[in-house]
Order: sequence, then C-alpha cells, then structure tokens
Amino acid sequence: FCFNKLVPGYFTRPDSNGSGCGNDVASERSMVSKYIIDSVTYWADEYHIDGFRFDLVGLIDTDTINAVIEEVHKTHPNVIFYGEGWTMSTQVTKQGVTLTTQTNSTKTPEFAFFSDTIRDGMKGSVFNNTEKGYISGSGSAATIEQCFLGAPNWCKSPTQTINYASCHDNMSLIDRITMSTEEETVEDRIRMNNLAASIYMLSQGVPFMQAGEEMLRSKPLPNGGFDHNSYKSPDSINSIKWNDLNDATYMDVYNYYKGLIAFRKAHPALRMTTADAVAANITVVEGLANKATAFQFAANANGDSAESIFVVFNPSKEALDVTLPEGNWNVYIDAEDAGTKALRSVEGTVNVAPISAMVLIREDAIVEETQPTEPATDAANGGDNGLNIPAIVAGVAAAAAAAAGVAAVVIKKRNKK
Repeated sequence: FCFNKLVPGYFTRPDSNGSGCGNDVASERSMVSKYIIDSVTYWADEYHIDGFRFDLVGLIDTDTINAVIEEVHKTHPNVIFYGEGWTMSTQVTKQGVTLTTQTNSTKTPEFAFFSDTIRDGMKGSVFNNTEKGYISGSGSAATIEQCFLGAPNWCKSPTQTINYASCHDNMSLIDRITMSTEEETVEDRIRMNNLAASIYMLSQGVPFMQAGEEMLRSKPLPNGGFDHNSYKSPDSINSIKWNDLNDATYMDVYNYYKGLIAFRKAHPALRMTTADAVAANITVVEGLANKATAFQFAANANGDSAESIFVVFNPSKEALDVTLPEGNWNVYIDAEDAGTKALRSVEGTVNVAPISAMVLIREDAIVEETQPTEPATDAANGGDNGLNIPAIVAGVAAAAAAAAGVAAVVIKKRNKK
C-alpha cells in the first residue's frame, strides 16, 4: 500500500480487514483525515464535481466526513455526499471514534446512505439470488411502507436515504428478477422491474438508478447465468446496447422510467425533507389485500399544486379494486404509462392491474381515456440488438435520478454488499 511507504504503519489500521482489501484507512488519525479533506475539497474546486460517493464509508470516522462536507459546502453548497454505510469489523486506532454507518446517521446529518432496506425489501437479499421480494409477491409490505415514507429503521430524515433497486454491485435489476422468478413470463418480469422503479422513484428520499436499468440492462455470461461483478469483464458484457431501443419492448420501459422521473420532478410532495413533514402529509391506507399498499397525500403537501395524491402498489398477480376517497381522481401512472399527463378519470373505485403501481391526483377536470402514444423508434447508434429479455446486455456505473443532484461515478474492484 503506497501510503505506508510514506509513513510506515500510519495510514492504515493494523490487522484490520473490514474492507476485504487488508488496508482499512485510519481516517481517525489527524494527517490521514486532513489528506481526505484536502483531496475532496481539491476535486470539488478543480474539477467542479457535483457529488461524492464514498465506497465503504462505514470505515471512515464521522468527524472526518463532517469536516469534508463543511469544507466543501463553504464554496459549493449544493454538492451532495452519500455512500455505503454498512457496519463492518475494523479496529480503530483511537478511543471514542464513531464510524459513518447507517446506524450512526444522526451523527452525519448532511450525508446520505444507500438503503439496502428498500433494495432487499423490493427484490430479495443480494446474498441470495433466488430469494423473492415484494415486487415478486413475497417480502413485507410493512418494509415498503417504511421506505416509502423515507423512514427505514436506521434513518431519521428522508434526505439521508438513497432509494435504489440496482447499482454497479451485484446483479442488474432484470437479471436479479430473472434469477428469482424462473417460472414467470418475461412480461411479468418486466412488470416487476417497473413496479420496483415506481416504488423507489415515488418514495420520500433520494432516488438512484443504475445506467441502463431504464432499458432492462442485463449482463448474461457466455456459459449461462449473469455477471454480478463485472468490473473486470469486457465491453461485450458492460457496454450499453443502444440499439435495443429500436425494439418497442425496451422503448416502453425507457418511456415508463422517463415518465416516472418527470412526475417526481413535477411534484414537491414526493420530495419532503423532514420526517415531521412526511408524518403530517402522508397517510398509509389500511386494509388492502395480497400485500398491496397505498398512501394518500394531504392537500398541497410540501407546496405541491395537487389537491391530493393517491399511490397504490399491487405486487399480486391478481388485479385489485381499491376504494378511493370522495371526488374525481385522474390517473397519471398505471401499469402501462407514466408521466405528467392525465390518462383517464375515475370515481369511487379504481382497478389496479396485477404487478403494477398506480398514481392518481384529485382534480376537478374530468379527462377522457387516451390511447398510449406509439413509442419512438429512433435510437442512438452502437451495440448489438438482442431481443431476448433475460439476456439483454447493457450498462455502466450509476447515476442519481432526481431530487438531490448528480452523483459521481466510482469504479468498484470487489464484490460486496
């Protein structure tokens, strides 16, 4: 480790391997902390980086992280900071050191953490690729409700939870779904993919998506199965296959993601910044069957123009009738379409399709049902055109998908949580 050649035994914690690399950085030592602070500040100043993602930030002390944020925000107040707050075994070199883990989130109020709670709740544990989650009809509706409210059990503020279904580590979303639902049709797997996107895009907190997830990124291996750790794999595995968008199946998913992002950006009610605001403005609807869950937003929540928003998630393979509050409700998101244009009006009861989300807004204007627009067929050049959904290849890195800014991309070198 090159730093140990500068000052032998100083930059790392002796006999600690929480990182899996054998060289846990001793951030609690004053000159190591200064080096980290100075480096991040230099990158923000010199390269105008909008956000920093810390790999295994649970190995870095909270004092260093807070000092980094304070220093950068002096001249770049909108830069975002987030990382992997997993709790790992490491031997710090000083007494009284607090590490930047999820469970210590209150110690770093301006730092956000990847939420494995919503990730595993939606699709099953990343350590068991055949385990099912909420989107495939298993798992806990209560977990999804907590995460929708921006309140997983380790988090006190919605601004500190990074909600996601896939990133550069582990399997891509469609591959993970395929591994755990071999008995299901391709169509139902795509519904599960879109349901997952709906959940993390509409939840309180910071939504995050992997590049290519919006076009069913897949990483099939030549001899079967899928690549779950492709940092050393060739372009044939990692490149984005833009020509897939020439096929309507892929383009439909792309347009669905595009509509979800547009809807989120149009509605401040989905971007509250305190737990108190969430508690005052969102009510969990009780009594739904088959693990379905629903939420009603108060009028003009967080300055939103909507009189009220009503969100339903139905992971079941059966359609679900949901009783609506009084008034005319316009559907903006359903199993097929998402966006900022009302699709149709309903009153009294609405039928939610199997394995899908539905979002409605209470409005006076009544709209006639519209036919879906034909998807565009032009796509960027490059890549191969593969039409077998479980075997689509695409993707690089990761990108933040809304409210809080743009995330920096970091290349990983190992497989871990």
